[in-house]
Amino acid sequence: GSYPIKARAILIAMTTFEYGHIKKSQNYLEEGFLVKLASSLPKDLRPVWIMDRGYQRASLLKFCRLNNYLYIIRGRRDVIVEYREKEKICPKSLGRLKHRQGKAKRYSGALYQGKSKEKVDIIVYREKGFKEPWFLLIPAFSERLLPTELVIDWYRARMNIETSFRDFESLLGVRGISLKVRKAKRLNGLLTCIVLIYILFLVLGVSELGEGLRKKLEIVRHRVRHGTKRTLSVLSLALMAITDTFLLNRLNLTKVLVDCLRKLRQNQIFVSPLLG
Repeated sequence: GSYPIKARAILIAMTTFEYGHIKKSQNYLEEGFLVKLASSLPKDLRPVWIMDRGYQRASLLKFCRLNNYLYIIRGRRDVIVEYREKEKICPKSLGRLKHRQGKAKRYSGALYQGKSKEKVDIIVYREKGFKEPWFLLIPAFSERLLPTELVIDWYRARMNIETSFRDFESLLGVRGISLKVRKAKRLNGLLTCIVLIYILFLVLGVSELGEGLRKKLEIVRHRVRHGTKRTLSVLSLALMAITDTFLLNRLNLTKVLVDCLRKLRQNQIFVSPLLG
């Protein structure tokens, strides 16, 4: 589970497993993970689970409804749904639902395919440059809690998580890891260490030192790309800083780390702009 911030994402919970050692099912593990994560959050906080197409099964939608979980899950274009239009029940695939480019279309109370068809709201949205529209599944009749535009903004922020995955695979070397025994347990411990380092890197990237490097080194784009004109990410700035022994020497390394930890403790860094 990750929390999107500043064009990246902070991983707040994870679990690992080996397919050959699953005792019940992967679905059971996924649902148990959501229950544990939800129970570990503050009581006054109600999470919204944002997931990609790998989690669009009807049984998970039902599980979320029974547990009163809010969710935004991307559906596959070939899945059949039923919705009411002009007093008629219309069965169509998600890919055939009517919409206009740049304008989100919401279908409330549609029946999502499954043995026991689950009732959901469906938001179809497509921007210029999209390979295909987003088909976003959310709890039925939830427009008061999850307005259409907010759903679009929150799903867009999920792309920050994809960026962090690429950071882990390439810049932090997770892709090259090869374990022989106790793979899940050892990988879990290794990823925990990498996550802590990653958080410190992100804090370093937005620190005074990181912002100073940005002012000196960044060449700003003339046009917006992926929602920004910036060319240097906070992670890139952090990696530049730690590889420069003159910039981060023994005299200021401790000061920088203490400053980063202080800001983390005071929650001055990772407040999502989506929360206002």
